[in-house]
Amino acid sequence: MATHQTARFCIDPKLSHEQAIMRIGRYLLGTADRGIIYEPDPKKGLECYVDADFAGGWSQTDSEDAENLMSRTGYVIMYAGCPVYWVSKLQTEIALSTAEAEYIALSTALREVIPLMTLMQEINEVFPLYIDKPNFFCKIFEDNQSCIKMALAPIS
Repeated sequence: MATHQTARFCIDPKLSHEQAIMRIGRYLLGTADRGIIYEPDPKKGLECYVDADFAGGWSQTDSEDAENLMSRTGYVIMYAGCPVYWVSKLQTEIALSTAEAEYIALSTALREVIPLMTLMQEINEVFPLYIDKPNFFCKIFEDNQSCIKMALAPIS
């Protein structure tokens, strides 16, 4: 996230951006010996955790800048309890509510999950996957009740 924030200003960098990049570099150098160990859980299948930050960059000082009104989409797709794909990016349209920002994030995440499920089915025909009897469904985790109701509403 920090590198993304500094990359947004590569056209017109300021001293504060240089200082932020130096801080990121010091952090990476100081934590080079650390890592994450993943332990696959054969009981878990494909899972997707979705969240959004409604107008996260908005501030009173820059209230006229439309770029600050963009919400942020974030999701992580997990297989067997291990992350295989994760995203944190600005949404391409301006959401008018928290529920709308969450719904846009959910839609964006599902556009990645559905092809991944198809790919897993195709791969399983050639190479057996980690789970003995794979169920090709995906559990979605969403924390906004309005978004969940919109997603479950029948199309009329």
